Amino acid sequence: MYAIPGSIHHPGAKGCHQLIRDGATLVETVEHILEGLQHWKSVAPAAPPETPAKPVPCDHPLLALLHAAPHTSEGLSVSSGWPLPKVLAGLTELELDGRISCEAGRWFARAP
Repeated sequence: MYAIPGSIHHPGAKGCHQLIRDGATLVETVEHILEGLQHWKSVAPAAPPETPAKPVPCDHPLLALLHAAPHTSEGLSVSSGWPLPKVLAGLTELELDGRISCEAGRWFARAP
């Protein structure tokens, strides 16, 4: 179980703080989760995937917006005209591919 801590002054963070006290792994970055999953790499898959994973295109609309300027998730939703869940899914995909990063709630495109 992983938990992201919140502000001690925000009542909504109490649940995450309780999970951490109960033994959940404290997470501050994606790298913390990937470190915790290292042992999973040693397990061979039952069968190779039939089709390779689809790479994120270089002309991804969110990436184009982030190359122009940093944005919040909500700002990207407004700028792109996409619903927020679609923006968040796209951001997750781009972050896992190492093409963007989030700092202080703002998303930045990484240099290629």
